Amino acid sequence: MNEIYDEGKAKINGFEIPVQCIVMTAGKGDRFSLKHYHEYVELLYGLSECDIRVWAEGEIYEIKEGDLCIINSGTAHAVRSEIAKSTYLVIKFEPGILYAAEQSIFEVKYLFPFVENNENFRRVFTESELSGTEIPRLMDDIIREWTAKDYGYEIAVRASVIRVALYLMRKWHSEKSDLSVYENSDGVKYIKRAMEYARGSFLTANANEAADICGLSYGYFSRLFKRIAGKSFTEYVNSIKMNEAKRMLATENKSVTDVAMTLGFSSVSYFARQFKKETGIAPHKFKKVR
Repeated sequence: MNEIYDEGKAKINGFEIPVQCIVMTAGKGDRFSLKHYHEYVELLYGLSECDIRVWAEGEIYEIKEGDLCIINSGTAHAVRSEIAKSTYLVIKFEPGILYAAEQSIFEVKYLFPFVENNENFRRVFTESELSGTEIPRLMDDIIREWTAKDYGYEIAVRASVIRVALYLMRKWHSEKSDLSVYENSDGVKYIKRAMEYARGSFLTANANEAADICGLSYGYFSRLFKRIAGKSFTEYVNSIKMNEAKRMLATENKSVTDVAMTLGFSSVSYFARQFKKETGIAPHKFKKVR
């Protein structure tokens, strides 16, 4: 029962989602059960009557009401309650939501504190230091939007999560946890190089050539890119293609077939599946509503 397992991506109506929010309750236990990991960054925020311990690859953090804990992408972790019933908020988000756009190459450095374990970046922020900041309000907003699911709630939740991440980055920066260490690292340089290649050659770009351009083995490049971008290089290129497809369908007098062929898809049906996976709507319906 204590084996560590890959939790995978959360889905709604069969589609993977970039952000998930759950209000969790845990009963008192004497061990850390259900140890798991996932590609999401996870935020744990103590709600009323919360007293939990978070195990994260050997480190143990104490979280009470109003405290915030950051679990990096890919980090194995588990929770144990110290009281009869602890309630806490779990927010999971893909590192890639911190990008300004799929084609962005200038903000990669901001992702590294959330995907690389580094003791210089603090993982727990207490209620006393968060009181008076926007964090408690943002957490309330996230719970309210996720629970009510009013029109556009996904955008509202993502915007609030980005604000929380921005607070953390600025807090780390104020504590002299210098992001330039990452900005000038080989990992950032490789990813920027691969993104530049993808942006400039998205019609023909492939992971093998991207690895060669970076001077890396295919296996190492693929793992590095997915860990930082939150998706494979192929998925990243497809995202760029989908952005171009949306632009073409909205602004040019092209049929769905024309767009699919222009973007190099092997068939219209495959293009339609990829488009719906990315946007949640079929391309012909997208064209009609524009």
